[in-house]
Amino acid sequence: MQLAIRHPGRVSALVLVVPLAYKPGAVADSAQPLSPGAEKLLIRLVGSDFLFWAALHVARNQVIKYVLATPPRQVADASPQEQARVNAMLDNILPVSARAGGLRSDTVLALGLPPYALHSIRVPTLVVSTRDDRFGTYASARFTADGIEGAKFVGFEHGGHVWVGHDEEVRGEILKLLGAGVAP
Repeated sequence: MQLAIRHPGRVSALVLVVPLAYKPGAVADSAQPLSPGAEKLLIRLVGSDFLFWAALHVARNQVIKYVLATPPRQVADASPQEQARVNAMLDNILPVSARAGGLRSDTVLALGLPPYALHSIRVPTLVVSTRDDRFGTYASARFTADGIEGAKFVGFEHGGHVWVGHDEEVRGEILKLLGAGVAP
């Protein structure tokens, strides 16, 4: 978003999928925030390759719930193709220690994001989120789409942070925005 605002000539389209973005304080989140204890445990988990690997093998559903911010039942009920996509995502997080700094930074940034000059974004924009994303991106995604003239908001009730069950639709919307015009 900042690139589109600061250097509009360098951006031809903008795709924001489950974005970390500002939302006004008066707008309620659609997902319960993590308890301080769960957040502390999550930060510790993503700081250790061994702990993360062990959690993948001993408590995979908890990793899905807290790291992928997605209800594990949705993954269990998903098609084999979607289950494979989510499992590949989980397995490719390692080495998580290489990502720990960025994940901690995202956590801190999320607490104090300022409003951006969304009205100055003048490129075709797609914003996607799910209401049950445990990171609470739905309200901010909706606010962001409403602030960008002509932006398209695609919201799903279910799918968590990794939009389980909606991958083909999300890919199709991205291809439409980018002008490819054909579904994957």
